[in-house]
Amino acid sequence: DPASRFAVAAAKARTGEAAGVVARIAHQVHGAIGFTREHDLRLVTTRLWAWRDEDGSDAEWNTEVGAAALAAGPEGLWPLVTGRP
Repeated sequence: DPASRFAVAAAKARTGEAAGVVARIAHQVHGAIGFTREHDLRLVTTRLWAWRDEDGSDAEWNTEVGAAALAAGPEGLWPLVTGRP
């Protein structure tokens, strides 16, 4: 189903990007208070970076989202995004 594939691609791309931003902010906060080395955040971040690349990178998923949007065309884009005909 193209609509489901589009939804999965968009979700994977956005969550991967958001996870990177959240990890960066968390490291900045913990580094500012001097707890980066002692905190388990580094272990979670390592796993997060590995997860982001599993099943394709953000760039690959963004490419798929863009290709689906182009294939849908002007009339098919809104139904593709909303999942409604």
